[in-house]
Formats: sequence, structure tokens, C-alpha cells
Amino acid sequence: YLVAILETMTKEKDTEERQLIANNVLGQLKGKEIRTASNQVGSRIMEDLLAYTDEETFAGLLETFAQNFRVFCCDKFASHVLQRTLYVALLRAVAPLQTDQQGEEDGEGEEQSAKKQKAGGAAERGDRSEFVWEATAGYVIRQCVLNLGGITEKKATNDAKPLTVPEQWHKLLHEFNVQLMAWPQFADLIGMEQTATILQDLLRALASTDDAFQLEQLIAKLFKEAFYTKKVKKEEKDNGEATVKQEEKSDLPKAFQSDSSIRLLEVCIVVAPAAFLKDKLFSKLFRGHVKQLALSRACNFAIQKLIDHTTDKDMMDMVFAELEDSMEDLLRTGHTGVVLALAKACARLACQQGKFVKNLLDALHCAEVAPTKMINAVLHLLPANVTPSTAPKIHLHGSLILQAILDFNKPIKFVTALLEMPNDRLAEILSEPAGSFVANAFVTGRFVGEKSREKLVRHLEGQYAQLTLSVHGSRVVEIMYEAGNPAQRENIVRELAEQCERLNGKPWSAKVNKRLLVDLYKRNPARWKVAIKNDAKVEKMFDKLVGGKKRKAES
Repeated sequence: YLVAILETMTKEKDTEERQLIANNVLGQLKGKEIRTASNQVGSRIMEDLLAYTDEETFAGLLETFAQNFRVFCCDKFASHVLQRTLYVALLRAVAPLQTDQQGEEDGEGEEQSAKKQKAGGAAERGDRSEFVWEATAGYVIRQCVLNLGGITEKKATNDAKPLTVPEQWHKLLHEFNVQLMAWPQFADLIGMEQTATILQDLLRALASTDDAFQLEQLIAKLFKEAFYTKKVKKEEKDNGEATVKQEEKSDLPKAFQSDSSIRLLEVCIVVAPAAFLKDKLFSKLFRGHVKQLALSRACNFAIQKLIDHTTDKDMMDMVFAELEDSMEDLLRTGHTGVVLALAKACARLACQQGKFVKNLLDALHCAEVAPTKMINAVLHLLPANVTPSTAPKIHLHGSLILQAILDFNKPIKFVTALLEMPNDRLAEILSEPAGSFVANAFVTGRFVGEKSREKLVRHLEGQYAQLTLSVHGSRVVEIMYEAGNPAQRENIVRELAEQCERLNGKPWSAKVNKRLLVDLYKRNPARWKVAIKNDAKVEKMFDKLVGGKKRKAES
């Protein structure tokens, strides 16, 4: 029966039908929720059905889960059902708050929110010492913590914004934080992956509440009791989490001794106040070890986080001083993310830009080579004097580094190199997925002159038809069209008109043709000039009204 329901839910796309199925199935399973959720197939079915249940059915499930919380938490299948239930409860409970964030909740709304969070609150109010160390229950606690902070994404992203949640949820989160910090076994939480991830989510949740005091208290306790303690023994310990031998890390603080503590430290770097980051985390944990950590397979990501979240120029100068002679070693070991983080920080903070360019070109042995070789070396992150056996692809980090350099205060060396490249090779670069975004950086660069932009548009003449034939190249054509002056725009359209039939064979190039009215130009260039001006006026009018982007042609 359950397998048949699973197949039906997979095939059925209509939301109303799914709602009917969900309510009927869960109605038949009433009284059998625990047994069904503890079954591998049954748990999968219940997870799929939860989002489509009506309020009455869902409230009954919440009541059942709250009454049998321990059973659901400790079962390897039922715990996933409970996680999903908490997530759905979060979305349903806070949905009214997202539309009117300024209005106060009425009594009924508060009662509904409290009811839907009842199962989640059980984890915080229960015996944490029992649940935290349990592998399956740990995931449930993490879901509860994220719920209380209004966080819907388990994976931390810069763009994700927390949902608005009731104030009492934040109070419950703060209460959980205070009690957790009071634990005698607090320092032991860092040593295990499953418990360290709870602390990671707690840090994210506290950061979402904008309670700087509670957040800094937790980070300070982690720093004092878990991160800054140095290892005394040098014997190798086989604890299942050590990333390198103890001898290799004996001079590093405890924060870098295991994968779980390193990941936790990375989250601390992201959410820590700027002053704490500089005075405590950097000064006590990283300073003097930056090069060693950057070359470490396990720790280089922490260095990237540190550089990405540096807002102080003095701190950036100190980090750069430790890494400036290590550029070639970083590239050789494949830790290109550290080099990229440095490039972005130099652009963001407007510091150390000249030294970065010099060190990068020296590391790639391309300071005195031809423009094409220099650009290729940066894009491929391969030394210019190395000849690979097969044609290398553009390295994503290489493209991003070049884009960051084009945002430097003096990008003239790279601007000139791009303009001096043969236009067919440049078009080849801009046709690739990673390479195409170099065009964006060139056109939007704050210190790339208007004349240089027009030179690039002119330099690519003769290659626009070929560019339009590729998915990413067609986007570059539109970018160049917008960057060019009226005469250059007409030249681009004229070139496309000569290959009009060929270009209409591809959906992406057909969109460019429609967007730029290429067919009209081929029939009557004079009418095209009038139509394109009117089109531009309409776009400008809509931009003023709705603040939208350029209108795109429909497929």
C-alpha cells in the first residue's frame, strides 16, 4: 500500500490531488504513526505527505510527535520524519509574519505559533545531555535550533535571509544557548562532528537574531575553552577525526587539531564581530601560522573565510605579509581558493593591489611574456613556461581572479593585455562558461575607462556572429552591445544580420536576434534605427517604473 502511494505521489503533479491523497493516507495511518515513521518506506511516504496536509491533520501529527518525542528522536527513520515536520511547522507558523512584519500578532496568531512549535520546543526543554550525544537526535536538535532562528537553509549561504519569527522563539533560543554554555561537558562538544554541527547551527541562529551579546558570549567561550588551548603532547592520536599527524600540528592551537573544530572555527569567523575577529581569532589563532594553514589541505578553507570576512586594512596587511611569498606554493598545491580570496580582499579593501599582481605574475612566470600568454597563464593558473600535454580549460578561480584584478584601482596592465590579444582567441575565451564573465568585469570595472570599453567592443568586431552561436558567447554579445556607442551597436547588428538565418537556428542566438531586432535591420536599416530608439525608450520607462532589468525576448 505504501509503495503504491509513493508511486502515485511521484507521478501526480497536481497540488490539490496531492492534498487529497495526503489527508486520506494520514487519516488511515492514524494511530500507526510511530510504526509507519520507523519503517524505511513509511518514513519516506510521511515526509512527502507532510507538506500537503491540512491544518487539522497536521496539528494532530504534531501532538503525536510531541507526546512521543523521545521515540521519534532516537529512531534512524522516524527522526527524519520529525525533522521534516519541524521544517513544515516553521513555514506554516511564520508565514503570516512575512506579509506584515510591522503588525503585531493577535492572540490567535500567537496561540497558533506556539502550537506549531510545541514539538520543536520539546527538544530544548528536554534532557539535552541525552539528546545531544545521540546521532539521530542531533539532527532534530539542529532543526529546532534553525527553526528558532528562522533559518530555512541548512547550508549557510550569504544570500539567505532568516524568516521573521515570534519574539518568544528568540527567547527560547537564548535560553538554550545559556544552558548549553553552562554544561560541564561544553568543551567536549567540539570534539565530535555531530555535536560540533549543533554548535555551528546555534552560532548561525544567534547571528540571525541580531543579539550581539549572546553571540559574542558563545564565541568567547568557544575561543577560551576549545580553540586557544594548545596541545602539549606530540604523540599521534587516532581519534578518527585528526586530519594530519599530531607532529605536523603540534605548534598549532587546538582549533586546528580536528576537522570538526576547524569547521566550527570557520562559522565563528563568519559570524564574529569585527573587533573580536581581529583581536582574538586572528591575533591568537592565526597570526604567525597563516602560511602553514594556507598550505594545509584541511585548514586552507579557514584562511579563505578569514580573508573573505576581513574588513580591517591593517589586519589584511598582516595576512598578506605572511602569504605574499607563498603564491607559487599555493598554486602548486592546488589551493587556488586562497589566492582568489586574496584578490577579492585586495579589490574590496583597496590595499596591497600592486604587490598582489606582482606576486601572482611572478608565481606564474608571466611578468615579461606576451599579452596572450599572460592572460592564459592567469585564466588557467598554470605557469607560462609550462606546456601541458592537453589543451587546458579555463580555471574557475583563474577567471574570478582576473575579474577581481579588473576591479583594482589600476588594472591597466590586464586591460591592455586583453585588448592586444588576437580577437579570435579573445572570442574563444569569452565563449566559455567561466571566461564569459570576464566581459562583465571589464565593462563594469570601476577603473576601466570608457575608451577602453569602446576599444574592446571594436576589437571584437568580426567575432560577434561566432560568439552568438554559443550560449555564453551570446550573453557577451548583449553586454558588448550595451557597452558600445550607437555606431558600434549598428556595426554589431550589421555583422549579425549577415548570418541571420544561421543564427536563428539556435535558441540563444535567436533570442539575441529578437532582442536586437536583427531581422528588421536586414530588411530596412533606417526603420531599425527608429525602432531600436523606441525600444530603448520603453525599456527606460519600465526601468523607472519598476526598477527592473533589461527586457528579455521571449523564447
